[in-house]
Amino acid sequence: MDEEEKKAKKVKQDTEAIEKIRKEMQKDQYYLQCQYAIDIVEAKVKIIDEQLSMKHQREIMRSVSGRVKSPESIYAKLVRKELNTNLETAQKKLNDLIGVRIVCLFLDDVYEIARILKKQKDIIVVKEKDYISKPKKNGYMSFHLIVDVPICFDENSQTKRVEIQIRTIAMDFWSVLEYQLMYKKNVSGAEKAAKELKNYSEEISALDRKMLRLRNKIDEI
Repeated sequence: MDEEEKKAKKVKQDTEAIEKIRKEMQKDQYYLQCQYAIDIVEAKVKIIDEQLSMKHQREIMRSVSGRVKSPESIYAKLVRKELNTNLETAQKKLNDLIGVRIVCLFLDDVYEIARILKKQKDIIVVKEKDYISKPKKNGYMSFHLIVDVPICFDENSQTKRVEIQIRTIAMDFWSVLEYQLMYKKNVSGAEKAAKELKNYSEEISALDRKMLRLRNKIDEI
């Protein structure tokens, strides 16, 4: 078997595995259950936003969005982790099948939102990861909360795991562009580009701190 045949076989296997996951996700109202969990988290976040906006007399959150991980992304992550490529394994081993992203204005808002979310009695915090104080190697910054959200669906109680990402506008700007430039692409000079992106991440981190100091100065006037 030559290289072209091997590539074609690999593409066929990948496509079949992704389609299998897609069909599994279409069963048992999977998407509806995921959206239910997203709606619960977003409702909580909206109330937190209103409370903090009244407390600080300014805008706190710029956007809140939810998403369900695609079959393609699920398959790719399972392969990277060398796990069985099926939805059952994904639900047991992956924490980010359901995601909610909160984009706020200032650095201290990130930690205040996280603190309030962790105090919610009806969600269970499984894990937290502070990629702001300790960014990922590529420069990625965000505060992650992994939570279990109880839902009652068809009269059955269960929990859905949700990854909540909290970040500033500046961090979100970097993350979106880094994804577009680097993710799943064979970029010529990728190592050099990655190093440059990491430098920009450090500049954005510094800018976030400067903007926070400026806000505090203005508040004192």
